[in-house]
Amino acid sequence: MNEATMCDLRWWQIGRSASGLDRNATCSKVQQRTASHHLVTPDWTWTGTSTRPRLGSPTKPGHASTWMWKFGLAAAAATAVALSAEASSFDLGVNAHYGLDSNEKIAELMIERNFKVLRMGLYWDQDQTAFRDLAARLKANGGRSQGVLQISYQWDHRCNQNLPWVENDAYNQTVAAVDKVKDVVHDFELLNEVQLRPEIQREVRWNSARTSAAPYEGKPCIATMVGVQRGMSRAIADLRVRSGLPLRVIVGVVGRDFGWLTFLRSKGVQWDVTGFHVYPLHQHRSLLNDLWYGPGGPLEQLASFGKPVHINEMNCGEIYRSDYENRAGGPATETCLKSLARHLKELRSQSALLESVHLYSLTDDPSKAAPENRFGLMYDLETPKPHLYLASAFAGGALSPHERLEITSRGLLSEAELPSRRSAADVLPPAR
Repeated sequence: MNEATMCDLRWWQIGRSASGLDRNATCSKVQQRTASHHLVTPDWTWTGTSTRPRLGSPTKPGHASTWMWKFGLAAAAATAVALSAEASSFDLGVNAHYGLDSNEKIAELMIERNFKVLRMGLYWDQDQTAFRDLAARLKANGGRSQGVLQISYQWDHRCNQNLPWVENDAYNQTVAAVDKVKDVVHDFELLNEVQLRPEIQREVRWNSARTSAAPYEGKPCIATMVGVQRGMSRAIADLRVRSGLPLRVIVGVVGRDFGWLTFLRSKGVQWDVTGFHVYPLHQHRSLLNDLWYGPGGPLEQLASFGKPVHINEMNCGEIYRSDYENRAGGPATETCLKSLARHLKELRSQSALLESVHLYSLTDDPSKAAPENRFGLMYDLETPKPHLYLASAFAGGALSPHERLEITSRGLLSEAELPSRRSAADVLPPAR
């Protein structure tokens, strides 16, 4: 993605009128690799007083009240939901990067904090030893992993119009990647944030189609991407049959263009789980009932596809602010913690729809420029932020007395809302 386009996307992600935002500062440090974008949802249309980047689109008239009742999307229902003291109504997990030198520590942290699922990149042409090692560690302790399939088309923007060849090539690359890890990983996402690709946006501007599939018809680059995703989906389905393993396809959506999913389905792209990325600010309306997304809010839009949902990237939108300190006690950092607590509490009512929520990410990444370098729940694998304690509380993981105080003193959760497990000794297996 070129720098100007990415810059504009970043600026719109968090709302141009939100206080403390500096477009030039944001734009000057943008990462350009598509695979590494971790985006707040964009807002192309401004209504009312909300500065929220929002997702979603209307469903058929008359459906809203039914879905709101079924999934508890009304605001009153959301405020009545009590936070479980021991475990999430959905599995809470994280995004992380694997490595043979860090896998043991990552697995230990996930067990200690009761993070049940890990989302990580699966690169089709690379050695999978480290990927397999971490996935196997998690599986052995009751956790699971999700692979974001990064075949060559993640970075190929040429829009090859030999569509049968493209589909077959994507099929073969996917088989090569999945076949190496299918015994330890069963969930596979088809590329990352496809709607943000520059060639896709040149043909259909991001967040403009809403529920309509029509804008995607007759577009050459979109046709190429459909071929890629159909080939990938077919490959996983065939491997599922051959192996007898419960392999699943995840198709992700970014922004409110749910017509993209409708279009993919009409072209024969089949999937089992719908993925969703969201980075809300504290002042944003609830994800349960923000009607900018369409009747019932974004979760109802996702529910309309009849699949379980993974919010496979989530964090606070405050991280994108130019004045974000990444330091406990800093005003923007403290607001970030309030944002996470508020939105995670509200999502707790959605166990009928949400299968898992993956926070992005486990650790900061100093190799990247701001804001991409500061999304971690930890500064590094040895240095936690209060964000880790909060995530652990929602996951039902271990919390020391100091960590519990870090949460309750901020008013994020009450003592009664915290899990009973007080130390790593309560959850970690005995040393061998």
